[in-house]
Amino acid sequence: MARKKKGQRNIVQEFDNYFGSGTLDDWQRLCKDIGLRGEFGSKTKCRKALRTVHINIHDLLDAVKQGREPHRFRNVHELADYTVENDKIYPKKAVKEMGPVRALLRRVL
Repeated sequence: MARKKKGQRNIVQEFDNYFGSGTLDDWQRLCKDIGLRGEFGSKTKCRKALRTVHINIHDLLDAVKQGREPHRFRNVHELADYTVENDKIYPKKAVKEMGPVRALLRRVL
């Protein structure tokens, strides 16, 4: 994993701390924090639901800290423009195969 620059946010560690160990409760909390409504009785249902939303992971963590829902972009193009313009990119090489970030990650470059 690349070193972070001094003063730069360690987004991978922040997300890992927020998400927890990956229990169904952790997945359900993530769906709720994003503002998804419905019954998510399995991790697979959560993953499928997360694929339908376009959010920035940096903004998700900030919103959770502030007790609000993160901004949801209408499409991947809006998310990509915002992410690149604001340099809020999650490092692809830190993504776990079946983890929640995989479900949230979009191609922005």
